[in-house]
Amino acid sequence: MNTFFTKTRTFTAVAALATAGFLATAPSAETQASSVKLLTANFETRRVVQVEAGDFHFAPGQVAPVHTHDAPAVGYVAKGSIIYQVEGEKPQVLNAGDAFFEPVDQRILRFDNASATEEAIFIDFNLEQEGEPFIVFEEAPTEAIDRRTLPTFDLKDTDINRVDVHEANIPAADTIVIESDVATVGIVAEGVVVIEAPGVETQRIVAGQSFSLLESVSETKISNGSTEVPAKVISFRLIPSQTATN
Repeated sequence: MNTFFTKTRTFTAVAALATAGFLATAPSAETQASSVKLLTANFETRRVVQVEAGDFHFAPGQVAPVHTHDAPAVGYVAKGSIIYQVEGEKPQVLNAGDAFFEPVDQRILRFDNASATEEAIFIDFNLEQEGEPFIVFEEAPTEAIDRRTLPTFDLKDTDINRVDVHEANIPAADTIVIESDVATVGIVAEGVVVIEAPGVETQRIVAGQSFSLLESVSETKISNGSTEVPAKVISFRLIPSQTATN
């Protein structure tokens, strides 16, 4: 199945599936779950054995050293703004809510906090082969980098050449249902969600925490754990090379 999220609500079924693979909602006076694709990252097929994640908090005005990645990195800006520049390209500004892709073996000239007064927070997921480092600095950083621990997720030697990044907004007390078998990692950007997957212990994930759906994906329910405030989930779908054209 190409569909990824459907929406359910107690006593009613109010969502139609989008043929492009994500959620479409029927008109309603009630707040609806919504979903949008933020980014597609394409790269050379690689045998990924783990997805290593980093949660970075940059102080006002903090500048990242010039660096490269041995593994493709995809991520999401959770707070503030980032000035991002790959060598040979113009700098761009990534704002809170934007996804990004750092390609392999290209110098990242800038990944800097764009604000002199506000903190910036972003999350990186690196798709690593055996023995690959998370990041390679040309010179040792002269300023401390606040990278906070997120779990590393092990894969079973999966050939991947694309990542699709989606944002799902889940109203209070609502649920979305995953209808895809594509392995997925993600981050809860706002609120709290409860993840129920077949044969797996139920997880309660709060804002700032990551999660993985690597084996039991289809028919997984992601519910907003609050009856008062919405939740936002950023998912990174790991597309196997043999299905990447679907």
